[in-house]
Amino acid sequence: MRKYSFYGILSLVCAYFIWAYSFLGNSSEEKAFEISSYSYGKDSGKGNLIGVEPFMTPGDYSSHNRFLDKTESYFINAKQSGWISDRTIFVFPEYYGTWLVVSGEKSSLYTSPDLKSGMIYFILRNPFSFLYHLLISKENDKVQAAIFKIKADEMKEIYESTFSALAQKYRVTILAGSIVLPSPSGQNGKIVLGPSSLFNTSFVFGKDGSVLGEPIRKKFLTEEEKPFLDSNLKPGTVIDTPAGKMGVLVCADSWYPESYSNLKESGADFIAVPSYINRGEISVWDQAWAGYNGEKNPSDVDPKDIGKITEGQAWKKYALETRAARSGFKNGINVFLQGKLWDLESDGQAFILRNGKPENVSVSEHNKNRIYNLWF
Repeated sequence: MRKYSFYGILSLVCAYFIWAYSFLGNSSEEKAFEISSYSYGKDSGKGNLIGVEPFMTPGDYSSHNRFLDKTESYFINAKQSGWISDRTIFVFPEYYGTWLVVSGEKSSLYTSPDLKSGMIYFILRNPFSFLYHLLISKENDKVQAAIFKIKADEMKEIYESTFSALAQKYRVTILAGSIVLPSPSGQNGKIVLGPSSLFNTSFVFGKDGSVLGEPIRKKFLTEEEKPFLDSNLKPGTVIDTPAGKMGVLVCADSWYPESYSNLKESGADFIAVPSYINRGEISVWDQAWAGYNGEKNPSDVDPKDIGKITEGQAWKKYALETRAARSGFKNGINVFLQGKLWDLESDGQAFILRNGKPENVSVSEHNKNRIYNLWF
């Protein structure tokens, strides 16, 4: 009886490992989304910002090749439009790299009806590493922290190799959007991870494929981020690029006056803001604004606006478009991650500041796979 019990257990273990480590990173091919492109101003030889609002699905993150192909599609479109020069800067949105956490997993994760169900498949395939990180994590949300720490090295590798390769191939500068990684830093042009806190961080890649300057870590976290992310000491970072000094504010950081003061003191010439709004199943863009999320309202915020103006109007009044111009900046762009990631959909529409004035960004709601070109 013991002999049969042993073989029974061994068979179950073998079946589990076959399931857990076979056919990984497979997702059915999806239709290619048409890319809508918009351009503002004329080429004066001073350079340009190309803001990307990619429409992403779970399958786009299933493997390195799928992520690279999807990302490169925007470079191909921009090149065909004649927008690329040695002073071009691509700007990708917040959390664009974060969903690489699901790369290399079972196909059942990508086809799950909702994110919660998908994460069950993730945990079942990574039970021991999940338990280890769950036990040692100091974050309040230990589950989310554990999931990101399990895949940190793989996420970093795909993110870095993708944007490094594209920067070299197209000879451009890339603000690669943000990714959640543990204590990331830049050393000798490479991303290096640390052993401690998770940060919502963006990196800039130069034309030679190396990481430029310091990582751009988000300071003002939302209530949804606080349980598993750490915050930076100051908002905003300035990076030297061929088109000038680029100030970067990650999403909510663009809502605070001190962010622009910090960029001004650091000599920024223009501003790029990568953003993401998780709307769940219901759009919030045209709904009543609920006020600041995660921090107190700055002193210049009119309390009467809360519950009266829409979310979109609040972004227009209290983020890049108004605050940058008021601070003396002439040019800037704010782009939002788009897509349907399980039961999570995205909101937001790009804002563009050109020559000190806001551009009227009028786009079709039927196609949220977009790129915007802003000539300096």
